[in-house]
Amino acid sequence: MAKISWEIVTENCGASFESIRDIFIHSLQSEQFWIRRLANQSTEGIWETPFSKFTSIKDIHDYVDKVEAETNEYLNKLTDKKLKGVLEFVGWDKKTHRHRVEDILIHVVEEEIHHRGELLCIYWQHDIQPPWVSYTSYKGEA
Repeated sequence: MAKISWEIVTENCGASFESIRDIFIHSLQSEQFWIRRLANQSTEGIWETPFSKFTSIKDIHDYVDKVEAETNEYLNKLTDKKLKGVLEFVGWDKKTHRHRVEDILIHVVEEEIHHRGELLCIYWQHDIQPPWVSYTSYKGEA
C-alpha cells in the first residue's frame, strides 16, 4: 500500500467498504476482535474506531504491527487442548453462540482471504501490481 498514492488508498472504490484503507482496516479489526475475544480480553472500541482515524500509511502500519503482535502472543500460548475448546459468547443478535476455537481461527483466516481478494481486484483495476499475492510471499522464506 505504501507505493500507492494516498488518494487511491482512500478513494471510494464501491466495494464492501468504501476504500482500500477501509477494507484493510476492517480486516485488521476483525482479526483483533476475534483474537481478543478468544484471549478473554476486552474488545471495547475496536468497531467504534473510525477508519478516518488512519490518516497515513504509517498509522496503518502501526496498527498492523499491534494486531500482529496480539495475534502472535495468543497463538504462542495456544495449546492443543485450548484449540479443541469451545468459546461461548453473546453475538450481535443478542443470542448465545458456541463455536470451537479452531473454527473461529479458520473464520479469521477466511475473513482475511475474502478481503485480500477484494483488495487484489481493486489494485488490478488501477493497473497496480499488488505487493504480495500470497502469505508466503509476504513472510518470505524460513
